[in-house]
Amino acid sequence: MSSGLIKSLFSLLLHFTINYPSTLPTPLNTSMHSVNMKHILKWSPLQVSCSTVNYSVQFQGEYEFYKLNGTWMNAYDCQEISENRCDLTHDLASNSDYSIRINTNCDGQKSWTQLPATFNRRDTVLLAPKMTVNVERDPIQVGFSTTLSDMTVNLKVWKEGDEQNTLIYAIRAYPYHFSIAAHRGREKMCFRAEAVVEAINKICSIDTQCVTIPEHTSDFVKPTIVSVAVVVAVAMAFILGWSATHFGPQIKEICHREPIPSVLLDDWPTRTPILCADVSLLEPTELLLLPRVQVEGTV
Repeated sequence: MSSGLIKSLFSLLLHFTINYPSTLPTPLNTSMHSVNMKHILKWSPLQVSCSTVNYSVQFQGEYEFYKLNGTWMNAYDCQEISENRCDLTHDLASNSDYSIRINTNCDGQKSWTQLPATFNRRDTVLLAPKMTVNVERDPIQVGFSTTLSDMTVNLKVWKEGDEQNTLIYAIRAYPYHFSIAAHRGREKMCFRAEAVVEAINKICSIDTQCVTIPEHTSDFVKPTIVSVAVVVAVAMAFILGWSATHFGPQIKEICHREPIPSVLLDDWPTRTPILCADVSLLEPTELLLLPRVQVEGTV
């Protein structure tokens, strides 16, 4: 092989190395996590060093494959993102088998990774809502805690021991609360429910709860507390008034206004101060008898 041919092959190899870099390793462990109709695509980070890396997600359902000649659609909220997850809840909006792929861009070098299997939203894991029964208020409050917004709850209610006369109520509006009147008097009411997601034709059962309906005492307790508070306030006002009437003079005798001697008026302020003294601090005094002096000219 001539040296000229070798140089040509080396130059061609260098050209392809610079202008057509090798395909990047693809992200690993790509998977779909779907619970209660919320679909989250997750993948592991790229295992090569990049100064900048971002990801873009595309999907293709049966409609895109058959009607749009195999078109891939961009996931609206997952274009050129840096996170390793994508919320596809609003994109996968039909009971179709979706193919999903991820485009990785590492410093301008791109590669594709496709989800190993197609995903259908009917495969979502449906969790039963948590049912709570509040018997403290009237009427009885029944609530269901769930993240689903497109669901119907069929609530069954009966008196304990009388399940043949069960009443059924359909709750279709979020946040899935229901009020029901019940006779109070220590009887037990039982509640059981089913959550139905018609979009994927799935049903999950909610365990039965039987609760005692106590007699309602709040209407009596509140007025009693108010009455006691009023009586206490009136008694305190009476005691304070009586104390002021009977002990007012004694207070005035101990703490009263003394006149200022005329010899000190020039040295004191123009306004007369209030002098208050403790009676116990006064020094004891003794009676002093002065001899009577007779003045000339008097008898």
